[in-house]
Amino acid sequence: MIKPYQKAELTFDIIREIGHDGQNSQTFVVHDHQLNAQIVTKKIRKDRLNSPSDFFTESQSLYTSAHSNVVQVHYACFDDEHVYVAMPYYENGSLKDLLSRQSLTVRQIVAIGSQILAGLHNIHSKKLIHFDVKPDNILFSQRWDALVSDFGQAKQMNYSGIAAQDRHYGKMIPPEALTTDHFDRTFDIYQFGLTLYRMCNGNEHFYRQFGKYGPSHNFDRDAFRFDLRNARFPDRTDFLPHIPAALRKVIKKCLEVNPAERYQSAIDVANAMAGIDGNCLDWHLVTHPDKKVWTKSDNGTAYELLIDAEGNSVCYKSVNGGQKRRVTTLCKENVTDAELKKIFTDY
Repeated sequence: MIKPYQKAELTFDIIREIGHDGQNSQTFVVHDHQLNAQIVTKKIRKDRLNSPSDFFTESQSLYTSAHSNVVQVHYACFDDEHVYVAMPYYENGSLKDLLSRQSLTVRQIVAIGSQILAGLHNIHSKKLIHFDVKPDNILFSQRWDALVSDFGQAKQMNYSGIAAQDRHYGKMIPPEALTTDHFDRTFDIYQFGLTLYRMCNGNEHFYRQFGKYGPSHNFDRDAFRFDLRNARFPDRTDFLPHIPAALRKVIKKCLEVNPAERYQSAIDVANAMAGIDGNCLDWHLVTHPDKKVWTKSDNGTAYELLIDAEGNSVCYKSVNGGQKRRVTTLCKENVTDAELKKIFTDY
């Protein structure tokens, strides 16, 4: 006779911790004996969940949102004190890791952003709001495809497209979260805009702006809220000069204070980003203590543009790997952002 209920055991060995998501959970690389594979397991404390019905909310959301730009889920299980969600181990790490190592070209930003939007569109089509879109939660597959991860905050929308959420990651909070705990999918659009902003300017640029409100034990909450409500955080006018106007416009619309004035869907954002094109796509920035260096190679022609600490520019050009020669017209003292924008647009 077939038993109507069956309980099984799983065995895995913890190899190392790779993330601590707060008081409620930890993330580990483990060796799963059943799969004979190295995977990732998120360990969530039961006593921090509202009820037993919440034990598998995150794994169910991941399973429901199966998509090529959403992290997979292997299985979920529990013991006396914890719930475990098992996922593949993505060796290429997160978008946050990538941004800590290098700057991105505009072409890379558009490609990664489009993949994130594809994942978000799928999530929203399943009537879910993610509520925690940030570089930490964008992982890369073995093929370097962007994957939306961490559904610990995700909530189901009601028939009106609204979901309740009262837990937020402070650095990525949208202005409306200061006055309500009910949101639509434009919450995710705002957080995507912030993620795009960080891809354009780097994490340190973002952290410096947030740091002006002080450390966590002495955080200037009133100043932060004022700046958030008045579109002063983050600074929508402060971009690296190679970021084109079309991409800046997309980010600014994602970050509109009034949710009704943002893009209303991930598809809307993707359509706007599809029009970003031109010579600016492949300039790559490397920042040194005493200078910034942009490089670009196109059809055998390579450019190297150096800006020193005083704002003076020197530009070199080479063809088919030949000798570098100065581009005299691009070597200037006290070069302005407007002049740099023209260089990145014209060359």
